[in-house]
Amino acid sequence: ANMQPKQSPDYRAELCELLNRLLASRGWSPAKLARESGQSKTTISRMTSYAYRGKPHQPTMRTIQAISLALKLTPEERRKLFYTAFPEFAVWDEASEKGYDVIDTNELLEKKGLPLSVSYTHLTLPTNAVCR
Repeated sequence: ANMQPKQSPDYRAELCELLNRLLASRGWSPAKLARESGQSKTTISRMTSYAYRGKPHQPTMRTIQAISLALKLTPEERRKLFYTAFPEFAVWDEASEKGYDVIDTNELLEKKGLPLSVSYTHLTLPTNAVCR
């Protein structure tokens, strides 16, 4: 099962395009975003330049939150940014809304090539386990 964050070229391109659209709509440069968000220029460059030295980059939730606050995103824009940076969040929300259990949620995540919620080995008790 895939336990690593999604890092396909399409994912990076989508995040790059979204960030650049958000910057353009505000008349901001990546350097201004770095200053306003408290993130390094290198971090922002990795996210806004799809071809940044060819290295995949997985931003942290703190980075995405800092960008969201700096850009003063609407709730809808913030959700789109988080779902783009962490595609598994959309699946988790869908699963929660539909009342899925962990196994069903993991099946959805696995179909999309996203990190699983929990390893399947942790979902069953040994046959000799006793709950008290």
